[in-house]
Amino acid sequence: MSQIEALRHTHAHHTEHRRRLHQDHGDLAQEFERVIRDLDALSTELHMLTSHAVQLDANFSKYGYSAHLRTKEDFNTADPTDSSASSFSFDKETWHADRHHGASIRLYQKPIVRQYFHKGLLWRAKEAQEVASYELFIDLFYVGIIAITGDSAAEHPTGQSLLRFSITFIMGWKFWTDIGVLVSWFDSDDVVRRLSVLFLLTCLLGFTTNMAEAWERTYAPLVAFYLAARLFVATSFLWYAWIIPMVRGTMLGNGIIMLIPAALWIGSIHVEEPARQGVIWTAIVFDLFGQFGMVLLQRPGSPVFKFVPGWIKRSLEFFPATNIEHRIERTNAFVTLVFGSCVLGLLYQSNVEMGINAFFGKAVLGLIQAFVFNWIYFEMDSFNLHTHAIRRHVYSGK
Repeated sequence: MSQIEALRHTHAHHTEHRRRLHQDHGDLAQEFERVIRDLDALSTELHMLTSHAVQLDANFSKYGYSAHLRTKEDFNTADPTDSSASSFSFDKETWHADRHHGASIRLYQKPIVRQYFHKGLLWRAKEAQEVASYELFIDLFYVGIIAITGDSAAEHPTGQSLLRFSITFIMGWKFWTDIGVLVSWFDSDDVVRRLSVLFLLTCLLGFTTNMAEAWERTYAPLVAFYLAARLFVATSFLWYAWIIPMVRGTMLGNGIIMLIPAALWIGSIHVEEPARQGVIWTAIVFDLFGQFGMVLLQRPGSPVFKFVPGWIKRSLEFFPATNIEHRIERTNAFVTLVFGSCVLGLLYQSNVEMGINAFFGKAVLGLIQAFVFNWIYFEMDSFNLHTHAIRRHVYSGK
């Protein structure tokens, strides 16, 4: 209590001193206070432009520091009457009242942009973006699909099987990336978001059921389920363009550019082999590099930026960005499930008296391979590195 009393006495002393200054030198004292307020405002602005850029969560230090990064405040501040925010004292009545409070999920919540580029700067929230539980469910579902397509290609190890595996794998991978983009770009933790993910997973399930006989009888339903998911994502982009004016130009561009490969996929249904392969791979190029083309139009350092008209540059000033930590954690979780599936594939039962044979040796070699891959990917990849590879450069960060 002595320290509190001392602080109160000091506060009263300075308050009395300020009152006397105003009484003896009224105009001069007011001028000094105005200058102090201006200096405080300038200090705050300098803080936002310099040191505030690195006030991120501790886990961001793993991915390096960028001078072109800024953080934006969370304007949804907590209730000032909340006892946890205003005081450290324990209030029994407040504690019992808070027990009845819960974070119920909303039916619909207006989405906000998690992070975005603007004039060469990356603006992002301070809080880390955690991997949601349904994202892990998506990863588990997709790993099973890879196992199905891989087993089908391994049964007939020919060039044609590899070609068909590549097509179905890329189409399935677009399901995974589209869901990741929607979750990473926009913060909307509501029932509508989960129903959207469930619809995309339903399309992925329908896509998977038609893979086995896709090149004989079920190619049309395979493409139909794929297009249902892609067009749903394109419609979502157009919806975001309507409700979020800040990124309207970017969302319109991404939504429209997805319609080009959709038309090619529809056309591939009515074309016979081998001409169908030309249409398919043209559509795949648009699917894989469509968003990258939008980035080239927005980034000042791209080779095509100087040829972009001014009105397009103004409409693309705000461009949603992918959260690096979230993407790496998603990829790590996916790779973990892949390694786990590989290990489970090695397990078998034997009824011979001496089970140490060539078959057991192959299983041990497979186990060693999976263990070493896990070791390299999760430990040696970022061991004793100040800056993660993904933060260095688009070419060197591989």
